[in-house]
Amino acid sequence: MRIYIMTDIEGVAGVVDFDSQTYSSSKYYEKAKELLTAEVNAAVEGAVRAGATEIVICDGHGPGGMVAELLHPSAKLLHGRPVGKFWELHNGKWDAYFLLSHHAMNGTPDGNLNHSYSSTAIIQMRLNGKPIGEIGMNTYLAGWFGIPVVLVTGDEAACREAKEYVPNIEAVAVKQGINRTCAITLAPVKAREKIQDGAYKAIQRVQEIAPAKIEGPCELTIEYISSADAFAHSQNLFVEKVNERTIKIKGKDFLEMWERWFS
Repeated sequence: MRIYIMTDIEGVAGVVDFDSQTYSSSKYYEKAKELLTAEVNAAVEGAVRAGATEIVICDGHGPGGMVAELLHPSAKLLHGRPVGKFWELHNGKWDAYFLLSHHAMNGTPDGNLNHSYSSTAIIQMRLNGKPIGEIGMNTYLAGWFGIPVVLVTGDEAACREAKEYVPNIEAVAVKQGINRTCAITLAPVKAREKIQDGAYKAIQRVQEIAPAKIEGPCELTIEYISSADAFAHSQNLFVEKVNERTIKIKGKDFLEMWERWFS
């Protein structure tokens, strides 16, 4: 069984603040990377125990969030940029997909470190009129290639958000968001125990969880904080400028919309 793992850093137990922990310039960034890698290793251990034969981890945090030398020996690491518009999902038959250490979309009141792709540039994203963040977009992309998203880890808000797309997903909450930069977090060792157990259960339940798919034409709108960002992106052939801070991207289906967004 082949497992694809998409990571982020904002959903890690013990990581609660942008400025001091999640940026490459942050004082405690290297420690945050170690905490993420340990959570990923816990998921790998659980997946291997449940019968996974190949595991590829995509380092999904912008400046890189994984420590390669600490990686579980049963896993491989996909990292560096550019990684390609489909995150290599189209280059293999994946049986299941994990969303590890994820965060809720921007504006979620109890979402610790909530944002949508950029913590400093994007106010809101909408897909066919409904608010969406990284969890939803990644879940639909995996679903397009027929891959079920079977596990999510992060704060309670991230787990709740994932269940909007995959109601029976295996969800492991490792912290409770108080606000955007404050949370009540499990001890990292306890979080890892829960993640290992969740990964084991998720692999056992692969056949119960269907890929999440969105049918028909898709329209993605992105509202930026700065008009400069909207202007810059509106120069793309497939991008329509809605107003000074908002752009729109359309496609005949989700994949075409995604391709145009990443072009």
